[in-house]
Amino acid sequence: MRIAPKVPKPKTCKNPACGTSFVPQRLGQKVCSPACGLATKDVNAEKARKALSEVGRKELQAAKERVKPKGQYMREAQSAFNAWVRLRDAALGCVSCDKPATWPGQWHASHFRSVGSSPEHRFNPLNVHKACSVCNNHLSGNILGYRPELERRIGIEAVEALLGPSEPRKYTVEDLKVITAEYRAKTRELKRAAA
Repeated sequence: MRIAPKVPKPKTCKNPACGTSFVPQRLGQKVCSPACGLATKDVNAEKARKALSEVGRKELQAAKERVKPKGQYMREAQSAFNAWVRLRDAALGCVSCDKPATWPGQWHASHFRSVGSSPEHRFNPLNVHKACSVCNNHLSGNILGYRPELERRIGIEAVEALLGPSEPRKYTVEDLKVITAEYRAKTRELKRAAA
């Protein structure tokens, strides 16, 4: 049994000056003749240029994502988390000293348990609070001033839990992507609530 070839349906020429009906000779043919194709080349060239540009941007972004080292994901996650901490504590003063929230200097997200000694608490919101740059940078977090204020903010039991034994944590690239997205979303929510 032999199947008859499909006959293409007639189309209307895409050249606005022509508009005649024709039967396409090739797949994807939009115009009736080469003359009509040349007449519409400028319109199609701009669309093609934009489409190629968009594809190029997406491919470049995907390539950058493939070669990005884990450390870059960690920096992005830490940056998103720190921005959220500073916004969460915007109305509070320095956790380590008596500088008020109106202090005009730079504010940091200061870890009570340092990232080096306790990496599992790196993204623990109870472990990180807003501190002035003086305490965080020059006084290594000013832990002597940090602990009493931290006990007042989160309670003695929570501070003891931070100081007690905890499960070590290794972050995968996927974990870091989730953390980055989560804290960027939380930051947007806080900004919307403040507006």
